[in-house]
Order: sequence, then C-alpha cells, then structure tokens
Amino acid sequence: MTAGSSSPVGVFARPVKTILVLMLALALPLAAAEKPTVTLDVKDAELRPILKDMQQQCGIKNLVLDPDVEGSGATFLFREVPCERAFDVVFQTFGLTYVVYEQTSVVHVSRRK
Repeated sequence: MTAGSSSPVGVFARPVKTILVLMLALALPLAAAEKPTVTLDVKDAELRPILKDMQQQCGIKNLVLDPDVEGSGATFLFREVPCERAFDVVFQTFGLTYVVYEQTSVVHVSRRK
C-alpha cells in the first residue's frame, strides 16, 4: 500500500459495523417477543384455579372447560416453563385433552375418552 491509501481493513470495517448494528437491531424485537412462560408452585391444588392462573400467564383469551373437567391433588413446580409444555404436563397429569382454535383464540379442554 502506498502512503495515503486506505488499508484493506479500513475498507471493510464500515460495512461490517453496519451489518453488526443491523443484526443487533433485528435481534432486539425477537428477544422481546419471546414466547410466554409459566411459573407455578402449587401443592394438592384444584385443577380449575391452576388452569386459570396458567391462562393469565400465557395470555390465552378464551379457555373453555367441559363440565366434567375437575380434579385436585397434584403438585406442580414450574419455573419459566414454556406455556405449551406446561399445559401438556398438567393435561397429561389430569387425563385431559384439548383443542386450540387458532382463528378465535379459543382453547377447549375436555376429558380423554
């Protein structure tokens, strides 16, 4: 390189910095949009209050429980468990099944048949 010319590092430094800034800017909204989690510490609890608490933590607008959905006696200790996993564990523990109607944000819970 001759005096006064830019070094190859200087030529590429600006685009690399720009790319890193763009990557960081794009990653921040994704981090903020993390999926909700459940934190729950209950012993010998009733099922319906557990489901109501989980509904609120997960932001589920509509939760429909069949009349025969009841139970108690289970103990759960969840710390920031993804909502889908937490519901799966609770439903399996109580022998329940569910259907999610995505367009209407409805979760319908019933006994397994």
